[in-house]
Amino acid sequence: MLSQLQKNFISFFVLVVLFGGLAAAQDAGQANAPFNPQSKPITSYLVFGPRAGFGGVFQDQVEFSKKIEDIFQGGPYCPYYSVFGFNFEWRYLLGQSSDHFALQVLITAMGIEQSILLPSAALLMGYRHHSGLEFGAGPLTNLGGMGVVLAVGYTFVSNGVYIPFDIAFQIPNYNFKPAVTILSGFNFSIE
Repeated sequence: MLSQLQKNFISFFVLVVLFGGLAAAQDAGQANAPFNPQSKPITSYLVFGPRAGFGGVFQDQVEFSKKIEDIFQGGPYCPYYSVFGFNFEWRYLLGQSSDHFALQVLITAMGIEQSILLPSAALLMGYRHHSGLEFGAGPLTNLGGMGVVLAVGYTFVSNGVYIPFDIAFQIPNYNFKPAVTILSGFNFSIE
């Protein structure tokens, strides 16, 4: 029998996959849209790539370890952990500049160095300035429940490869203690 936490995680993951599919279908449909001189077409494209980093929960090690031991055998566990994942990002350009709105789906696995696998998924909506400065916010789910994450960062561009450096803050709530994650990686554009 699935626990309520597992049901929440599965429900959110299904919503993220469905929403991502709808966004991709919308992008494909724009290529066949009739020309309308009254409105400017929205230029959008998809980028994707791996992520790696580290994070930490602002929680006492004993308390953190006890919570993880409810899911995994072993321990003690440390509230600082590695993060590995994959990012899908739909970018919607604003006019003739490289400024854009972004919709990101980030799927990660945390704690691998401690022989545990803590899956997490986030759906972030944000804005990236042509200078590379970016920010976003959105829902987050993992085995601990659901919450909200805020992120800020900077993306470098080199030879068509996007290299983001982001810091995310998990807002505390009933299920979550505050947490900070630092991620980097690279993205390629699909053309």
